[in-house]
Amino acid sequence: MELARTLKTLWTRRRLVALGALIAAFAAMLSVYSVGLFPPSLTSRTNVFATASTQLLVDAPDSAFADLANDLTPLETRASVFARFLASPVALTLVAREADVPLTSIEAQGPYDINLPVIQQEPTAGQRSSQIIGEGALYRLRFENNPVLPIVSVFAQAPTKAEAIALADAAPRALRTYINRIQVGQDTPEDRRVVIRKLGNATGGVVNAGANVQIALLVFIIVFGAWCMLLIPAQTIARGWRETNVYGDGNPNGGPGTGGRESDPQGFGFPGGEHERVR
Repeated sequence: MELARTLKTLWTRRRLVALGALIAAFAAMLSVYSVGLFPPSLTSRTNVFATASTQLLVDAPDSAFADLANDLTPLETRASVFARFLASPVALTLVAREADVPLTSIEAQGPYDINLPVIQQEPTAGQRSSQIIGEGALYRLRFENNPVLPIVSVFAQAPTKAEAIALADAAPRALRTYINRIQVGQDTPEDRRVVIRKLGNATGGVVNAGANVQIALLVFIIVFGAWCMLLIPAQTIARGWRETNVYGDGNPNGGPGTGGRESDPQGFGFPGGEHERVR
């Protein structure tokens, strides 16, 4: 019964309900997008991003993996050095050029040295301040390497899947370009050169793909529900206000002070009542 009365009240004020739906939809849009006026634009507010990863192998011209006589130790050492080098400004400049993204939008982090004490692995105050600034970067790179393998793992983060894959694929190309430039410049013999091999194309996907829809739907339900709840007491207050204007400040059934006639079961005070017969 109460539900039917509530629905009837909302139906009688359906224009205001429709207005509330528009307001709730606008609030839902603002909850997930930042609106720009000049020029008109919509920028996502939520933490929706894409990640991708790939690996590169530090190898010799005649692959050490295919020759048991070759020692992997020098390659493992170089892989560790390259993993740290890829997080340097010189390498990031090449990565930004290969991926066609702004250099200032990239934040990179190299691997931790597992042989160091924990207190030395923790970032210093200056390093942590740089990391906090980089937490707002659109593009992120993280490099890791296995101490016993000449392999560097590349992890990339970007606003879209295509950009994340392009960023991850750019790191091996950038490293290969830099190493080849050095080897050509110093005329390193072909059989002693380092070869950077990419172990397959980068793969990735979108993280929190449905976050925008979920947040917008939640905000719409909350705002629209609050609007409808406000309409019901507003209807009651408006009805009471109208009744007060019609009947005055007293009882609308004709009580004292209403300007109407007070009911009298004995008929006193009414024409033809008992007081008229007594007279």
